[in-house]
Amino acid sequence: MRASVKAYLQEERGNAALFMIGLLSIMMVLFVFVFNLSKIFAVKEEANTTAQQASLAATSVLYDQLDEAIEEYEKGLIGTVDSYPESIGQKIEKKESQLRSDPGYNDYSENEIKLEAMDIVLTEELRHGIGKEDLDYQLGQDIYNGILPEMVSQAKSTILENGGNLTDATLTIKNGQVFVHASNTMDGTAFKGFFQGIKEDLFQTSAGPRADFIEELSNFHNQEVERSLDY
Repeated sequence: MRASVKAYLQEERGNAALFMIGLLSIMMVLFVFVFNLSKIFAVKEEANTTAQQASLAATSVLYDQLDEAIEEYEKGLIGTVDSYPESIGQKIEKKESQLRSDPGYNDYSENEIKLEAMDIVLTEELRHGIGKEDLDYQLGQDIYNGILPEMVSQAKSTILENGGNLTDATLTIKNGQVFVHASNTMDGTAFKGFFQGIKEDLFQTSAGPRADFIEELSNFHNQEVERSLDY
């Protein structure tokens, strides 16, 4: 009788041990599943940051390179009007002063005020300026043929600096904004054959600040201009 009880208890201990091992294995699989799920959200956030910073960097290049195009346009005005008009640069400076004193722009940084002033003045010039057709042509050609390649180059550099991928990444100008579509790679964690080989490029798309003057340009009005950022 004692031997029978002892054997029963040993069998129960063995079953309990097997049950605990099985339970721990299930818990580990669930833990790894949750861990991989959290990695997906983290990498998607990384991809969003990558795309956001790349779109902002490309938009900054756009504004930084406009001065030369504006100067070329204004050179062409000399001799075409009775008196030389106030330059676009002067109008932008005046608009900056107005925005700084406007309570609606109290939260804007100096750089944001500068970009906003440039956008407002260029939009007005393209709609009502004395040489709006020439300005349209000058800005459109310079952006399309000269500035856009530099925007692409800067977007690529920013993506790589953020650990992102250039494969299938794109830069698109539409509706007056610069959009960047890019990804970061999520490497899954495996456990006893579960979740083996999980590796996925997670894409996000982000846009820089709106530049209304772009929509006034013939080359970009109601159009999407897309460039691949892939090698």
